[in-house]
Amino acid sequence: MQVPKVRAVRNSSSDPAILRLPIFAVGGHDSFDNRYELAENGARGFFPDPIQLPELVERIEKLSADQARGTRGRVILVEDDPDLAEHYRLVLHLAGIDVRIVNDPTRLLSDMAAFRPDLVLMDVQLDGYSGVHLARMIRFDAQWLSLPIIYLSSEDDPDIQLDALSKGADDFLMKPVSDDYLVRSVQIRCLRARLLSDLMNQDSLTGLLKHSLIKQTLEQEVARCRRDGRTSAVVMLDLDHFKTVNDTWGHVVGDTVIKSLANLLRNRLRETDLIGRYGGEEFLVVMPGCDLDDAERVMQDIAASFSALAFTAGQDRFHVTLSAGIAAIHALSTADESLNAADAALYRRKYNGRNGVTVFRSGPQNAPQEAH
Repeated sequence: MQVPKVRAVRNSSSDPAILRLPIFAVGGHDSFDNRYELAENGARGFFPDPIQLPELVERIEKLSADQARGTRGRVILVEDDPDLAEHYRLVLHLAGIDVRIVNDPTRLLSDMAAFRPDLVLMDVQLDGYSGVHLARMIRFDAQWLSLPIIYLSSEDDPDIQLDALSKGADDFLMKPVSDDYLVRSVQIRCLRARLLSDLMNQDSLTGLLKHSLIKQTLEQEVARCRRDGRTSAVVMLDLDHFKTVNDTWGHVVGDTVIKSLANLLRNRLRETDLIGRYGGEEFLVVMPGCDLDDAERVMQDIAASFSALAFTAGQDRFHVTLSAGIAAIHALSTADESLNAADAALYRRKYNGRNGVTVFRSGPQNAPQEAH
């Protein structure tokens, strides 16, 4: 069918909440003119025929998650004028942005490491220090290479601005800056920084954490368990007979199966649980503050729900199951030990018939035992 004219789906409501609702165009043929008209009229997405339902669902879920997070951000404010710094902090705080003020530049790096900002807002001229040199110093650390740094300055010479930007920062906000302009500028840049961070840290197929990031998350949770004495679990999941899926129905269908499991994990686990694509059809889940019994119950429910999903490929209809191994992070000394224990439990589950959950419980022989 023909893509409907966008003016037919434009929202004429005077309700601000409704006016903010995103518009997706579904169906019709794919062409540059259709895409441009949709973009011109404010559409947030276009799914032409034939509609790929998993992609549509994934896009809606991601948009919902982004809207739930809102325009919040985390900003390091480097400003040696206490009154001005407090004014900026209050203005941004009222807009839902968390701000940490750094009056002493010698504390900048340690505060950044603890606060993990989305953006640095920094005066160019500080007492005894140059914001330009501080920006260059921040870039020494690879983890901050993509962090937006914005100067607050009354300097209006374009050549001086460009020279300063070439040394590590990204933009200028000219003093005096209005409260509204400050808030909007910071919100936009925090959102862009968050999107860039997602692209860098998330697996492109599933949107879950990449292999290196989920392993780093596990290492951090091991440290917290040892420091705070809390209980946590790690889960290794694997799709059963996944090679048969790819060989029989192709990799496109296989990707749909992987994304479906990723979406199920994202929807059924807590917001505090961290999920990563460990590699291929393997997933790793870190469950802070969760004991083995609770982790086992949750994963059994997920395994049952996933096995009930029906996938289609042409005229074929099929099901896929998963196997999971669970280990107690707090009962082991290192991240590698936790991984090895969860992997051993997963291997035992595979050996005993797949399609279920096995828990690694430390016993006389330190061997995995079947979950009941």
